[in-house]
Amino acid sequence: MPRKKLSPYLVILLGFLGVIALGTGLLLLPFSTRGGISFVDALFLSASSVCITGLSTVNVAETFTGFGQAVICVLIQVGGLGFVTIGMTVISIFGGKAGLSGKRLISETLGSSGKLNYKHFLFRAVLIAAVMETFGFLINLIALKDVYSGGKLVWVSLFHSVSAFNNAGLDLFGGSMSSFSNNVLLLLNTALLAIVGGLGFIVIIDILSAKRWRKFSIHSKVVLVITPILLLSGTFLLWFSEWGKIDFLNAFFMSAMARTCGFATQDLGQWKSSSLCIINILMFIGAGPVSTGGGIKCTTFFVFLAGLLAMLRGKPTIVFHREISHETLTYAMFVTTVATIYAVLTGTLVSVCDPDLSLAFIFTETISALANVGFSAGITPCLSAGSKLLLTLAMYLGRIGFMTALLVFKRRWNREQDESIRYVQADIVIG
Repeated sequence: MPRKKLSPYLVILLGFLGVIALGTGLLLLPFSTRGGISFVDALFLSASSVCITGLSTVNVAETFTGFGQAVICVLIQVGGLGFVTIGMTVISIFGGKAGLSGKRLISETLGSSGKLNYKHFLFRAVLIAAVMETFGFLINLIALKDVYSGGKLVWVSLFHSVSAFNNAGLDLFGGSMSSFSNNVLLLLNTALLAIVGGLGFIVIIDILSAKRWRKFSIHSKVVLVITPILLLSGTFLLWFSEWGKIDFLNAFFMSAMARTCGFATQDLGQWKSSSLCIINILMFIGAGPVSTGGGIKCTTFFVFLAGLLAMLRGKPTIVFHREISHETLTYAMFVTTVATIYAVLTGTLVSVCDPDLSLAFIFTETISALANVGFSAGITPCLSAGSKLLLTLAMYLGRIGFMTALLVFKRRWNREQDESIRYVQADIVIG
């Protein structure tokens, strides 16, 4: 009797869940912390690291020992690259083959077509991460040499580089980056790492191999167009909204971090409601697919907007002289709608668990968790256990994706839909 293979969607869910559970256990070890940590806080931080979110209920620098900090750093790296990417790289190193189910699993994780050379892609992705993190580490050594020295300088520089490229937002500074708002080199280096990591490995590889705009894939063109638009529009809007309280460099930094790194040089708890709305929108949209960033993804937002405008004009959705398929449009609508509903529902439940907290701060925290950003209005340590668990689930679902979570229940995942069956179309009045 042939052995029934696990659905790739279930493997993705269980894989991330397993890494989170392992991380939780390691963080609970006596020599991981300086004074112990509760199970809920360990689970929250492990999920935040693996889901590269950056929210933390404790001060990482003060709470964890060198071993505990190293565990968090590894969890960030695994979460950023994805356990499938790392696993398949290890298999490739030892001469193994992915197989049909393995390739389907990678395809589900990377969101890529079957034309992709998985082995080359995986090696390039790991190489890109290593090169960028090494580059960031060396720049951090220069930027932080007046603050730290010796082994402390090396470790903080390395941890911060890994956290920035993987868009995690966890730090060893003790208060995010508020004390480094005037360190131009550190801010630019951190922003560069986060932006490159947020472009996505498909785009980076496309740039390195194609080298010419006309040879780029439609996916890469969309990401490369929408990314600077979001970055610059966010910068100017935040600059004007907090006029007189923030300079242009820090406005740019906060705009870049909202997509979706989470390091902060400003206290969001002191910002205007208009500024928080801008941050929430940027966080919700997020970075590019197959990247170290989160959010619904900038391509999803682009397709959603393009489809909406095309519908209003009564024309097909054309992007760069290519028509976007109905399936892609439906997927974009689905992801945007479900993410919006889930954010509202989770925010409402958190407000029930912690009724004394500001609703504006609660939704900033909720969207930050769901979009895997890490921005906080300062209320994370004050949350009840119920709210922490709600945000933990939001981080988890945000990282694996709502479509992946729902498709776990798809019974015949390895079979194509029977195209021979047709149903009579129904007319339903909308609006």
